[in-house]
Amino acid sequence: MNTYRVSFYKDLLNSDGHSFKCLQRQVDVQSDGPSRALVVAERLIDDERLDVDCVEVMHLTGDHHQHEHLSKHQATPCKHIWSRAS
Repeated sequence: MNTYRVSFYKDLLNSDGHSFKCLQRQVDVQSDGPSRALVVAERLIDDERLDVDCVEVMHLTGDHHQHEHLSKHQATPCKHIWSRAS
């Protein structure tokens, strides 16, 4: 099994009217693949309550107990993004 960091974002506008992604929730899960990691993470959080627009799933390297302190540069470049915009 691999460890994935699943990040749930909402698209918002700043005071200048520019769009940006606001992190709503982030969870690390064990899974066989990115699609399954998304399913597991959605079960752990109340996805509908967050009104999520975009989800990113990133494969993490190293031991599960170490990634809480890893920076983005230490994560592998494998990133999957699902957009929920209509």
